[in-house]
Amino acid sequence: MQASDLRPASDFARNFGVKALIFGPPGSGKTPVMNTAPRPVLLACEPGLLSMRNSKVPTFEAWDAARVDEFFAWVFGSNEVKNFDTIGVDSTSQMAEIYLQAANKTNKHGLAAYGEMARNTLKHLEMLYFMQQKHTYLIAKQEIKTENNITMKRPYFPGQQLPVEVPHKYDCILQLDIQNVSGMGQLQAFRCRGSIDVVARNRTGTLNEFEPPDFGLLVQKAMQ
Repeated sequence: MQASDLRPASDFARNFGVKALIFGPPGSGKTPVMNTAPRPVLLACEPGLLSMRNSKVPTFEAWDAARVDEFFAWVFGSNEVKNFDTIGVDSTSQMAEIYLQAANKTNKHGLAAYGEMARNTLKHLEMLYFMQQKHTYLIAKQEIKTENNITMKRPYFPGQQLPVEVPHKYDCILQLDIQNVSGMGQLQAFRCRGSIDVVARNRTGTLNEFEPPDFGLLVQKAMQ
């Protein structure tokens, strides 16, 4: 290493884009917001794309583990992915469930199946996190979990490993729902900061507590 190898930290931050994990209750509009993402491509792991019936977002359907693997082999290995700026998955929760179903067919012990599922899911999510020149719009289902008499809304993943490891990997954990926005009433919005009962955060320092449900605008603001 030489001093000439050093670069401003801001260069690295911009190179990796905005890595976001979005969760919320059913019907909160998580999938349609993908239409606002910069040059998106979408992996659809579950049915129910009626909300995208007028969408032109390029989409790949994957109902089994082989199809999920095929999509990510293309993402990480094809020059064609240069035509897209945002990688979307609807949903990462269902993607993990698909891997769990596959693992249950080859593992007699439940713990082994969950371990295989976690490895296969994290393999893709970790590579997405470190992928340069790409934003992520990764949808997760919402669960309501009570621990130590505190009830929290948070992204859902099966097993014990993924609920701990996945949220730590992403710069933005955003809850999309009808929010009570001060001075504006109830609006569909991203919650970008955590509260006593909602897991949310952003490491950008540029986002307000609530932001409009426009991922393109959010990316612009986060990259300032």
